[in-house]
Amino acid sequence: MEKVNFDKLEKNVSWDAAEFFRNLTAHNRLAQEKGYSFAEVSDLLGLEEYIDQMQKVKAAVCLSEISPGYTALNNTPHTRRVKTVFLIKRHAIDDMKARRQCMEELRELYRQFMSAIFKQRTMLREGLVYFDDRVQFTEIDKYFAAGCACAYFQVAYDVFTNIVYRPEEWL
Repeated sequence: MEKVNFDKLEKNVSWDAAEFFRNLTAHNRLAQEKGYSFAEVSDLLGLEEYIDQMQKVKAAVCLSEISPGYTALNNTPHTRRVKTVFLIKRHAIDDMKARRQCMEELRELYRQFMSAIFKQRTMLREGLVYFDDRVQFTEIDKYFAAGCACAYFQVAYDVFTNIVYRPEEWL
């Protein structure tokens, strides 16, 4: 493997998570057969607003790019970013059997998304995007949104960050 010359990288490395998950949603057979749409939300409040407006949408994959992160100031400076992906499926209110079926579907969609991420990891590493090996999956209880099964997972990754001090950037 060729060693990367970090001094020659002029820009910080980036990864377009919205485009990545939009494409996963559009090209996944299960997501398309079950009517999942893709949306970007600002945070949990934005997700709640989206759910309130889900009259025509049966199911959704929602990405929130607002999350905590950090910059590591070491020999290979990098920034940790975390993206949250919400999986939502509508069901009849107070129908626990329908909710269980929806949750099984969300679990399977998550598994399929993880298989695509796992496959893409090598290519992304070549572009200096390094995924954390652990992806946390959380199921949201029945009281989060009436008539919706919800789960989310968070993808953490590191990208190269150029922190070269440049005097011309300062007054």
